Amino acid sequence: MTATLKDMLKPEYVYTDVAVEPHDKDTAIRKIASMCAAGNAEEEKMLRDTFFAREEMDSTGCGEGVAIPHAKIKGLEEPKVEVFKFAQPLDWDAIDDKPVTLAIALVMPDGDKDNLHLQVISRLARKLVDEDFVAALEKQNTPEDLYGFLTDQLG
Repeated sequence: MTATLKDMLKPEYVYTDVAVEPHDKDTAIRKIASMCAAGNAEEEKMLRDTFFAREEMDSTGCGEGVAIPHAKIKGLEEPKVEVFKFAQPLDWDAIDDKPVTLAIALVMPDGDKDNLHLQVISRLARKLVDEDFVAALEKQNTPEDLYGFLTDQLG
């Protein structure tokens, strides 16, 4: 992998106790797009549209309470990862039918020739079958703890 998770995930991109009302995927995606765009209305719309288009293909709720919404954005120079731990579990139509408590949003440049998003998804999917990893992930309740845990476990 040309970039590590530490290259893409910054401490300021980790949020805990994120309130979403109502507790559903559509509202969560709108909130994620808004927070990832940090006030840039054009980027927010692009992210929202791209996240929703990806969800139409198949749910990004990958099981064990985790969703990995992802988007490739034209004009984006550097890939970034943002993490959202929700205040309440959300209905996300996950593959295991369990509610989602954590979303890891991957925002990649459109020209992602190395398919970094697939590498991150693959690495995370392998970890999600480890019960100890999932249990430890659920216990991370501050942005600092969640950031440290993810970068330690996923690189």
